[in-house]
Amino acid sequence: MSDPHQPSRPDFTKEPHGSPADGQQQPGWTPGWRPDWRPEQEAPRQQHPYPPPAPSPQRPPVSVQDERTWSVLAHVGTLLVWISLPVIAPLVVFLVFKDRSRFVREHSAEALNASISLLIYVVALSVVATVLTVVTLGLAAPLFAVPALLVVAASVCAVLAAVAANSGRPYRYPLTLRLVR
Repeated sequence: MSDPHQPSRPDFTKEPHGSPADGQQQPGWTPGWRPDWRPEQEAPRQQHPYPPPAPSPQRPPVSVQDERTWSVLAHVGTLLVWISLPVIAPLVVFLVFKDRSRFVREHSAEALNASISLLIYVVALSVVATVLTVVTLGLAAPLFAVPALLVVAASVCAVLAAVAANSGRPYRYPLTLRLVR
């Protein structure tokens, strides 16, 4: 049922010039064709004062020292933004350098996967600790130390990963979900 206060909507399923049964459709009608159009009515196209931009060249590869620096920043960036969201720094490094350097891509993807996994683990453990604390009337409150210890362990792993990245070696975080490749 239609609302009398709403304007009627056009039916786009019908042909604009009627159906063939109505006999109103013009022969050879195609969408966009106007029967009253003549080429001399169209305004001449103006030339742009500037030439079109040249296609952008491929980004230059990253030097070895820059690769190591950005890989270290991907790992250390997770430590620097624990207050807000640890996924931001490795995500930015991954998006900027994923096509320019395989080394930076691998380290930033590893740091991003570790950050995402850590967030999932901390949230899940916090929910479990909260539920158990409520159910046991506060006896399970020490379980809140488990997510905190997990954050400390992840921070130690991030430092180890930064050292490995600075020396040019790969690093794999333990217990990490491989979501970003």
